[in-house]
Amino acid sequence: MKQQNFSVSPFWDSRALDSKTKLSRIMVTVNIAGQSQFRISVKLKSTKEDFEKATSSARVLSDAAKMIRKDLNDYLQKAEIILERLQNPTKETFTRLFKSSTDLFLSSKTDIRILFEQKVADLHKERFSSSSNCKLAITSLHKYKSPLYFEDIDTKFLKGYVQWMISQGNSITTAQIYLRQLRSVFNDAIKAGYISERHYPFKGFSMGGKVKSKSVLYPVQLKELLAYKTAGIRETRAKAYFFFCYLSNGMNFRDLAMLKWKNVHGNMITFVRHKTRNTTTNGQKEIKVYLHDLSKAIIKEWGNKNTQPDDFVFPICDNKMSAEHIDKTITRYKRISNKFLAPIGKKLGFEVHLCLNLARHSFATKLKIDNKVSLAAISDAMGHTTTTTTMHYMKSLPDEMIKEMSLHLLEFDPQKK
Repeated sequence: MKQQNFSVSPFWDSRALDSKTKLSRIMVTVNIAGQSQFRISVKLKSTKEDFEKATSSARVLSDAAKMIRKDLNDYLQKAEIILERLQNPTKETFTRLFKSSTDLFLSSKTDIRILFEQKVADLHKERFSSSSNCKLAITSLHKYKSPLYFEDIDTKFLKGYVQWMISQGNSITTAQIYLRQLRSVFNDAIKAGYISERHYPFKGFSMGGKVKSKSVLYPVQLKELLAYKTAGIRETRAKAYFFFCYLSNGMNFRDLAMLKWKNVHGNMITFVRHKTRNTTTNGQKEIKVYLHDLSKAIIKEWGNKNTQPDDFVFPICDNKMSAEHIDKTITRYKRISNKFLAPIGKKLGFEVHLCLNLARHSFATKLKIDNKVSLAAISDAMGHTTTTTTMHYMKSLPDEMIKEMSLHLLEFDPQKK
């Protein structure tokens, strides 16, 4: 048990006194060594007389004072348990747990559910897809073992969970996605001081990289797709979105949907990836794209007619939508586009499932095959920040070089595969 560096005490707040009922709220005063004291309200009200009796050593009490003493002792005990278990207690971490109706700490163990729920709430504000993955992760983990505590999770647990996921018919990729959510929650818990770093289980566990995907279109296939005559608005639009993503440094469809006219500067587009806009450590990484002639034609045909700076380039979303509505709309458009792309791939005899995601994979593969652009430049053009070498590389490239890279994307050599 760590040395106690805190104290808690009850407080009757006269500032909130109701002049008619003579009732006022009760608070808990918390003192943490090295920090200023703070108070947090509890769901109790009383008169000053009942409060003083409840907090005294008197044995004979009125029914009201007895109830206040019992409930107040429960709150004080909860506060002490939280402060005792927190590695580095702060007002923020204490308040989050104290206000929660779920106990993070049970006996000598730390429940993972409340921190997962907090993670879901935080992600829901801006990244709904990640929020959904987080929900699915905690549900899956609790199917494997419930209740589940941080202290129960070690390398053996992680390996066993992966094997269990596979036995349930899930892919290893899905298991990896859920474990990344768990790892993120572990990191948050350690940073906030909820658990000790000695409980971190991922040091001896290899998460595994993404399985190398064969899902890519090679130059010959890209040439066939470009020449394919579409039928109907949705099929034509789906193909247009595919090639706009391909020609825009392998842009993700979400970034296409979120593009605004203020991102367009003459023949160039500059944007920050939606996926990483809040996670980059050295500031937001700006990606530069040259607007190929075909890209301009796609915008002309399928773009938004309103061209104010804050208007979206493509009429998928509008500024009246909430963030959640935008997320659902983009997901729906992507699903519809993929629905119409898949049959095209089958008609052309592609072995891979044709979808919008292939635009990103194919962009990188095309430039790598041509061997005319360095891997560092490709990585940077796609917004990757895995190495310091590639992190700022694109910033040093002049616009003409970016233009040459883009123009080369529709040069297909049938001899290259």
